[in-house]
Amino acid sequence: MAAIYFSLCVILGIASTINGRPRTEDERVMIDEFLPALLDRLQNNPEYAFLLDSDSPPRSNRQQNSPVQQQENWPQNNLKLGQVAGVAVDNNGDVLVFHRGDRAWGARSFDYNNELSQVEQNKGPIRNATILRLNKNGTVIQRLGANRLIENMLRKICIRRADVFHAPWIDCRQKGNLWVTDVGLHQVIKIPVDPTDAGLVLGEAMKPGSDNEHFCKPTDVAVASNGHFFVSDGYCNGRIMKFTKDGMLIKTWGKPTNNPVEFSADDELFIPHSITLIEESNLVAVADREHGRIQLFTAGITDPNDTGRFVKSISNSRFGKVFAISYDPTDKMLYVVNGPTGSNKVEGFTVDLDGKIRDTWTPRNMNFDEPHDVAVSPDGHQVYVAEIRPNRITKFNK
Repeated sequence: MAAIYFSLCVILGIASTINGRPRTEDERVMIDEFLPALLDRLQNNPEYAFLLDSDSPPRSNRQQNSPVQQQENWPQNNLKLGQVAGVAVDNNGDVLVFHRGDRAWGARSFDYNNELSQVEQNKGPIRNATILRLNKNGTVIQRLGANRLIENMLRKICIRRADVFHAPWIDCRQKGNLWVTDVGLHQVIKIPVDPTDAGLVLGEAMKPGSDNEHFCKPTDVAVASNGHFFVSDGYCNGRIMKFTKDGMLIKTWGKPTNNPVEFSADDELFIPHSITLIEESNLVAVADREHGRIQLFTAGITDPNDTGRFVKSISNSRFGKVFAISYDPTDKMLYVVNGPTGSNKVEGFTVDLDGKIRDTWTPRNMNFDEPHDVAVSPDGHQVYVAEIRPNRITKFNK
């Protein structure tokens, strides 16, 4: 910032002499009048944020030099999708894509009590295969949600197929189990691949709530290597909940707010929309969407008593709203996608744990419109972004 201020001073003639002569009173008055406004524009316009942030390179040539590059013609065969709400990658590198089929979630999908509207309930379960498994080449190798396999799994754990899914998460460390949050059912569901596993359902179907037995539009799940899992809950409750592998509550923290970020405490969350674990640092990172920041808390991996303690906040004026985050332990970076917020460009960010933007990336020859989720492959070689408009999944190699 000091360097930028000095450069502006030189440009505007604040040096003690101008072309070898002392500055005039008129020049001094002009500088005093216009410099603060110019600095304010630079600080508040994301197009110029790189000037004030030495860790953010200029926009020119940044995308073409990015190590994160879109893979063309992926997925294959012009795959038709509904709103792509979630994406995850399993240990084999297969991509799990979750879309809403013929349903589009909007302002009228829920009533004032946060219950799924009667109109939506009358539509019945989604008839499409809502979960698709793609291989690395982008070919669909399995369709879940409209076949007997998934129906038998769900019947075994005593639930019906969901009317509105939100975002799934694949537990790559726990034998490939599929974890799904459902904003319509207000439930968190573990769908096991092991037939001897009883599965798990938390929350009461169709009943939102804020006590320890209910959720209200939960948004995401992150599962630790010891089986403990974290739920971001969500659109209504503004909290994080940690459970044992058997679904017993360990701790809850955070509280909802709709205040601007400058008037919000560190544990006040304005839609915690995405969650990811940084296990080697004993951290859980939360995308505080409307506040445009990433909040880091202790995860209590080895000591459950040290769970939910605020550690730090990562924010940048270029984020706008932070929709989704995914941590890659191979390069120790957070991969972040924002959403449309007026003047902010919608793009992906590579951010280190000190909060510095190391890279930005978008699809080649086009922009993101409405990213909703992001996932990094276990080997760290691919990044996948799900969008709800247009309905698409994009693969990047790095």
